Amino acid sequence: EAKATVVVANVPEEPITYNAFWLKNVNITFVTDGGTEIAPIEDVTPYTDFADVADPVKEGYTFLGWSTSASASSPSYYAGGSFNTNSNTTLYAVWAKNYTVSYNANGGTGAPAAQTKVSGQTLTLSSSIPTRSGYNFLGWSTSSSATSPSYYAGSTYTSNSSVTLYAVWGQNTYTVTYDANGGTGAPSAQIKHQDQSLTLSSIEPTRTGYTFHGWSTSANAEYPSYYAGGSFTSDSN
Repeated sequence: EAKATVVVANVPEEPITYNAFWLKNVNITFVTDGGTEIAPIEDVTPYTDFADVADPVKEGYTFLGWSTSASASSPSYYAGGSFNTNSNTTLYAVWAKNYTVSYNANGGTGAPAAQTKVSGQTLTLSSSIPTRSGYNFLGWSTSSSATSPSYYAGSTYTSNSSVTLYAVWGQNTYTVTYDANGGTGAPSAQIKHQDQSLTLSSIEPTRTGYTFHGWSTSANAEYPSYYAGGSFTSDSN
């Protein structure tokens, strides 16, 4: 049986043109507005990161980041971030003013170290508290004579201003209670402040058939330890 041979001719393909794709190198200039100078990045591709760009430093301010606007109050780009542009660009440092929060133990010891408050940001106050013999620490106030606090250890401070916070103290107190011990007319209880002498009440109780001699811390005492109008110096109830 005869077989036919078929020859398929090669069909030429359409020519393919490959065009080079170019990225124009750019220059990035940094303006720090009084901060330490940052060297420009020159002749780099438009896709750039800031990994090797140091943060500028400016006394009294905290560096927030970079912006393409000289008047920006918040940054568009941050340290360690990336930036891309098709043209030469100037980036401006964005700064926030620093404020100082100082602590005064106000008669105590162990005031926390001063803290830096950044403008527009909330500061968490130190959780450390001072101590003072005979007193309880109540909190902090902007007045050294305050009797009640405006701020507490670990609370927040939001004011954009420097401030000194003074410790507010509550003196330790003790209660002296009177018992007529079978009589009547015992004086009302008195409050004794730590490290201060208390003058005992001059009121004397009465008891039919008995003469009042004085006071004792024992209900069975035969002789008094304290007298009406006398002094009580013990720091105890």
